[in-house]
Order: sequence, then structure tokens, then C-alpha cells
Amino acid sequence: MNYLAHLHLAAHTHSSLTGNLLGDFVKGPLPSGLAPSLDAGIWLHRKIDAFTDAHPEHRAAVACFAPPWRRFGAILADMLYDHWLSLHWARFSQTPLPLFLQQSYAALLADEDRLPGGLPSPLTAMVRQNWLASYAELDGLTRALNGIGQRLRRPQPLGLALATLTPAQWRSCEQGFLAFYPDLMRFTQQEWQARPHFPDPDRP
Repeated sequence: MNYLAHLHLAAHTHSSLTGNLLGDFVKGPLPSGLAPSLDAGIWLHRKIDAFTDAHPEHRAAVACFAPPWRRFGAILADMLYDHWLSLHWARFSQTPLPLFLQQSYAALLADEDRLPGGLPSPLTAMVRQNWLASYAELDGLTRALNGIGQRLRRPQPLGLALATLTPAQWRSCEQGFLAFYPDLMRFTQQEWQARPHFPDPDRP
């Protein structure tokens, strides 16, 4: 769900932005039958997700949500991390966020013809409606969470969960993100340098 972080980490490692976002949509073993660069991006996405879910700061953020919201804690924490990445963007990127988003959307659209059926519909909507630009504002984050909640098997107003965090919890989670994200950037760079080779399905 944290599309902004995946795009940033893809740019950080000079890997495929499209492949990194496809990790939420392409399941099963690799190679997937797509281009090697896309498979490598999917592989990196899975590594990022596993590292994030196991990190103590991310687990602490999930634990801040009391029932019944805790069962959605991983989604909530991921989206909060995109919110804080937006707010603290200049710490992690020299490219201004609006320009980065413009370049990222162009890269996704350029890859659309390489995918059977084109981009997944949530990614197309993200590009067309510029969702990620709204994540820095709480209203935008709330709308995004409610949109995700409506796509669950049993729809939930996930945006309401944000109001359950106390000011102390909010500050603690934000500081946790700032401690976590440099760890994730280092991990991602190391994993990308050691990535496996994925064959080109169009070559014999």
C-alpha cells in the first residue's frame, strides 16, 4: 500500500519503478513471464515488505492501534509511513516531491504497453488522480485509507483509525519512522546489489 516509499526506493536503487509497484499485484514464483527488469522490481518489493514487517519500529507502530483497528495495523502503518515520507521528503531525496511524482508517473505510463492488460487499475487511478501528492495532508491520507477500506472484503472506514492515536503515540510513531527509513534504504541498496538474475522470457 505504501506506493510512495516503493517508488522512492526504486529510484534510490535505480531499479524499475513499475516493477516495484507490481509487487502488490503479481503473486506466485518468479520469473513471472514479464521482462527481467520488472521481475527484479517485484523481487525487490517483496524484500522491502518482508524487512518492513519484521522491523521493530514498524511493529511498534502497528501495536499503537487498539482493536478493532489493529487487525488492519500493517496497512495503517504503511500509509502513515508514506505520510511521513512526504513530510520529511527533503531528508531522503534531492528531487522535489512534485517533480519526483511527475517523473514517476511518466515512467509508469511508459511501461503500460509492456504489461498484459496494461497497468493494474489502482495504479492507473493513482497516476490519473495524483493520489500521492495528497498524502502529506491528513485529509488526503484519511481519504486514501477510506478508499482502501472500501476495497476490503468487508468494507471498513479505515480513516477513522487515525483519530485513535494519542498525540504521544503519533509523535512516537513518527520518530520511529525517521529511525526506520534510513535502515530500509541501506537494506534495499544491499539487496539490490546482490539481486538474482531473471531470464528474459522473449529469448530462447
